[in-house]
Amino acid sequence: MTNTDSDTKIAVTAITGFLGSGKTRYINQLLQQTDGANTVVIVNEIGQLGIDQASWSFVQPSVILLEGGCLCCQMQGSLSVTLQRLFTDALARKIPRFSQILVETSGLADPSALRFTLHTDFFLKERFVYNGCICIVDVVNAQKQAGFVEWSRQLVQADLVLLSHTDIASDEQTCRSVRHIAMVTDAPLMDIPAFLSAHAPDSRLRLMSVSPMPRKAGASMPFLSRHLEHGAQTSSSSTLTNTAEVPRQRPVISLAPVQMHSSIRIVTLEFAEPLRRSVFNRVLERMLERLGATLLRAKALLRFQGDEDAYLFNIVHAQRYPAQRLGKEAQAQQMAMVLFLDGVTDEMELPQSADFYEG
Repeated sequence: MTNTDSDTKIAVTAITGFLGSGKTRYINQLLQQTDGANTVVIVNEIGQLGIDQASWSFVQPSVILLEGGCLCCQMQGSLSVTLQRLFTDALARKIPRFSQILVETSGLADPSALRFTLHTDFFLKERFVYNGCICIVDVVNAQKQAGFVEWSRQLVQADLVLLSHTDIASDEQTCRSVRHIAMVTDAPLMDIPAFLSAHAPDSRLRLMSVSPMPRKAGASMPFLSRHLEHGAQTSSSSTLTNTAEVPRQRPVISLAPVQMHSSIRIVTLEFAEPLRRSVFNRVLERMLERLGATLLRAKALLRFQGDEDAYLFNIVHAQRYPAQRLGKEAQAQQMAMVLFLDGVTDEMELPQSADFYEG
């Protein structure tokens, strides 16, 4: 496994995307369709509470949590240690052998940190190979998110762009998003259902090109699915035909990660005791109404009185998605809610944990 031939090295793929784009759901779906036993997932989560990890236990037990910070800012050392430990543990047969690693970055991360770590750490460079970056883009909310520097930085790093929520987006939303994406990156496009329905989607991860050379028109696989092409043809605005035909110069990418964030504020609420469901729902609705467009993303791992199961909640731009029942196995996780806010002022009253108990 120390051969310099990349075919013998362990492939490491970055899965990135802005807050609430659907990275965890995509990886879960991918692992259900492929040989998940040969895959390790590393999740980089901002904060110390590990909310995202709770949703993995029923699909993929080999999940490592990089918690406490954003990968591009202060987690590179932890990532290097984690990869070294995984390799040596597999070599010593403490854990099963694996052939690939998926690194789910936080919604605010610049994925170049992963590429930088693999290229500059001698131990890792001899044993792992950077397999490229898949960027998940939420076509429903892309126009709202495109103004954030993190959204653009993730797209610039992408070798493949997968579009999420195309099933609920209008053709116009999808077309606008694709046009905007094409202005930022020359990476091929594909919606997630088309990717997952393709033969052996894990093999496509292996075939991803990370060459810095610009791609030639028509040289890559038809990632722009029929659904998107149909949407382009039926759209009342200008079509997308040119985005697939005109070769674009790949932007020059610095190897060193950019440690830069916009003014997104992260608020963490911790809950020591189970909540009353009716009170929680009432307070949550008030909170969503009060925060309005300030709230970019919210996620929570909660338990309720009289219910042994734990529940995972996801909110993106005030859109509340159905809660995911995780079962009693997730009870060991700390109950918490994490809010990602933009445009917070000193006069704004931020939510408190106590609010959800008092009603």
